[in-house]
Amino acid sequence: MEALLVIVLLIAASIVDGSNEFRPDYEYYASAGGWFKFHKVPAKWYDARLMCDFEGAVLASPINNDVHNVMQSIINKTEHVSPGVYTGVHNTIISQVFNSIEGVPLSALSVRTRDMFSEEYNSGTHCARLLPQEGLVAGSCDDMLPYMCYKKKTAELRMTECGTVDTGYQLSARTGHCYKLHVYALPWSLAYLRCIAEGGQLAIINSAVEANVLKELFAKQPASSIRRRYQVYLGFYDWNEKNVWRTNNGQSLEEAGYSNWGNG
Repeated sequence: MEALLVIVLLIAASIVDGSNEFRPDYEYYASAGGWFKFHKVPAKWYDARLMCDFEGAVLASPINNDVHNVMQSIINKTEHVSPGVYTGVHNTIISQVFNSIEGVPLSALSVRTRDMFSEEYNSGTHCARLLPQEGLVAGSCDDMLPYMCYKKKTAELRMTECGTVDTGYQLSARTGHCYKLHVYALPWSLAYLRCIAEGGQLAIINSAVEANVLKELFAKQPASSIRRRYQVYLGFYDWNEKNVWRTNNGQSLEEAGYSNWGNG
């Protein structure tokens, strides 16, 4: 299925105190000057990188001693990481150049790399994993490994009235919900994942008022920035592929509160 260009994202608004926080599912480590989140569910390297990016962070790398120490401490507290955890260190762009996601070169990383390359992985594309006792080791990018994400603390990070540091979200007084319009193409499955990773969900229309809010939000976008002007992904899914539509949460259209849809 061809990806539609626009995604509407919805999260519930919340009252915040303006403190310099990032996300409730991330833990702040003052020594490393940032927030970390450990993902226990294994993923391939490319998917791990994408998930961290969707969450507003980067796939963590031992870019300095402080970050390395925190990463090691998180690994030490976690069971079943014998194959290691993915880091953001890779050579997927140019095979001769290893950098972290942030662009820190391999030679500048504060981690042991003496035995980085095994006989099996001495050429080609590599994605490095961090092993508790061995340091950084190169391996396949297609292995399924746990990983952790890192967000550096900056002065610009401020919680908005939507309970997020993402200023793309705007609160609607008519619904009490916050919305964000994504104007680039993603397949529906990735749109669904991105919304969850950002702390929300693909927008579900619960009333005629909300339908108008979304239509107005869409209409405000300059036509030049949206290639497929009249199409947008929402949080509805044909669960059994027989034109029986429900929300991502399993509700029928009637249960969701809005069923004024066109035929087909």
